[in-house]
Amino acid sequence: MPVIKSDAYGHGMEWVAKALENKPLWGFGVYECSEARALRRAGIRNRIFLLSGLLQDSPDEALELSITVGVVKKGELSLLDKIAGENGKRLPIHLKVDTGMARFGLEPKELIEIVRKRHKWPNLLFEGLYTHLSSSDTPHDPHNKRQITEFNSVLSAVQDKGWRPEFIHMANSAALIHLPETRFNLARPGIAIYGALCTRGLDVSQLRPVMGFYSRLCQVKTFAAGTSFSYGHTFTCSRQSRIGIIPVGYDNGYPRALSNKASVLIGGKRCRIVGNICMRASLVDVTDLEHVREGQEVVLLGSSGQEEIRACELAQEAGTISYELLCLLGKLNKRVILG
Repeated sequence: MPVIKSDAYGHGMEWVAKALENKPLWGFGVYECSEARALRRAGIRNRIFLLSGLLQDSPDEALELSITVGVVKKGELSLLDKIAGENGKRLPIHLKVDTGMARFGLEPKELIEIVRKRHKWPNLLFEGLYTHLSSSDTPHDPHNKRQITEFNSVLSAVQDKGWRPEFIHMANSAALIHLPETRFNLARPGIAIYGALCTRGLDVSQLRPVMGFYSRLCQVKTFAAGTSFSYGHTFTCSRQSRIGIIPVGYDNGYPRALSNKASVLIGGKRCRIVGNICMRASLVDVTDLEHVREGQEVVLLGSSGQEEIRACELAQEAGTISYELLCLLGKLNKRVILG
């Protein structure tokens, strides 16, 4: 179940769905009905799963859009059962149990009691059981073992009540790769689809990044040694320097926290960002490049020659996560789809 919520983490939900719709998949995971509606309008006929319950959505929409709902609180059951009954349909649902994320989901005892009384909601098809891991990007974190144990306990308990869920899912991106005991018969890869999974101390280089972020030098200027740059004068050059100006800043989702930390690629060479990143401009030291010109391509995320800048690298330097970075870059810039 590829997770393509939040506009496919900035990549373009409809485009990603179109690229994957004919692959051997169960369906797509989304966050709210508006995302499901956009997919239906784009002609996507695959199953769509509402990951975190109805939230502010109406049960009517779920039925209209043929969505499988992940139930995260008991009150949703009666709402869904009522609308399904009024329309003469049986709506598939999956029950989400909170095993330690302490966010969306039913408490284990509550879920087991719901299963025991599931005949009270005759218009619902109790199809699946799932949970969400809090720490799978750190595979050796003890929280993983505790959540896996709790989930297996709940699964055993509902089976004792006579319920055999058709679909059981726990694994997200990192768990799918590094925690084989979380692989039941359905998985929910998200960030791994986009090649931007970051796990501490583990090699994920086999994943291929999907997004690149590109600009061009709009100006190149020469400055004397001792010149200080940009807001706050946080960088002073120790030699005569050539500085390139890139028309990209935090309004484009390029975090200000990357000031004086990040590199960009120009002609296959790494060049350092200098001075504070501005709203719509960043400065880069191009002194060591033999040939540099206005209009030359700048790679802020992606590959050039033998060098590569990945989302994990930028996220670490900015003190954030690759998810946030990709969402910002995808939302705030013109997107060009290749392939």
